[in-house]
Amino acid sequence: MYYDPMISKLCSWAPTRLEAIDGMGRALEDFHIEGLGHNVPFLAAVMDQERFRSGALATNYITDEFPEGFAGTAPTPRQVDILTAAGAAMHRVIAQRANPAGVRRDWVVLVGHDKRTVAIDEAVDGVVTVYLVDEDRTLTLDGVDWRPGKAQFHGKLNGVAFTVNVAPAAEGFVIRHRAAKTKVLVLTPRSAELHEKLPEKQAADTSKMIISPMPGLIVSMDVEVGQTVREGEVVCVIEAMKMQNIIRAEKEAVVKTVSAKGGDSVAADEVLVEFA
Repeated sequence: MYYDPMISKLCSWAPTRLEAIDGMGRALEDFHIEGLGHNVPFLAAVMDQERFRSGALATNYITDEFPEGFAGTAPTPRQVDILTAAGAAMHRVIAQRANPAGVRRDWVVLVGHDKRTVAIDEAVDGVVTVYLVDEDRTLTLDGVDWRPGKAQFHGKLNGVAFTVNVAPAAEGFVIRHRAAKTKVLVLTPRSAELHEKLPEKQAADTSKMIISPMPGLIVSMDVEVGQTVREGEVVCVIEAMKMQNIIRAEKEAVVKTVSAKGGDSVAADEVLVEFA
């Protein structure tokens, strides 16, 4: 369940529509909001979406272009370069703090499942050079504005300015550029070899569960163990932020367990009902 209070309003102007769209897309990169959900990645995706840029719009634009909802976008080749360069540069800063005497030059950067062998040179006159060994080409970063703990990394990749949102993760970072959000690992060659041997963690199967979408109070639990519920039938009602939210079954099923009752307080992602 989502609420839609306005956090801020962003306006852009330029001599042409496409220039205004590009300006807004660049401005959206600089937004950083913590502590609550927001739609900045979605808006950034819209700025890059071909139909929106063409102006061929209608009231059904969102349902046409995002029929399954929005869960981010896959990084483009340029965004993979941005994520690689930013991740490598940030890791070098942290490694240099840990070992001022000297930092290794060769690393392996994993951008999602994309593996890249890189060589990172020490900054010269503020320019960081990241050499992509397997592709025999170089990425240059300058104008870098970042320090450990800072939530945004600003810089220029091959002369073009960008901003990414960053959060620390084990052996790397979670980095978002516009609508592309990916875990970026910066590893020694040996660590990269060992990572390839690790089994991929499987996502938990929640298809047979009703999970609380928010913290709140159960107003009513409208099903019981053994009951057959149909698609769209009310399962329970949760009160949050002085609003009552009706939770419905997404498909026909038989109730196996009920983990909450009217009057109970529940947390976000808590399992309320399990189906057989």
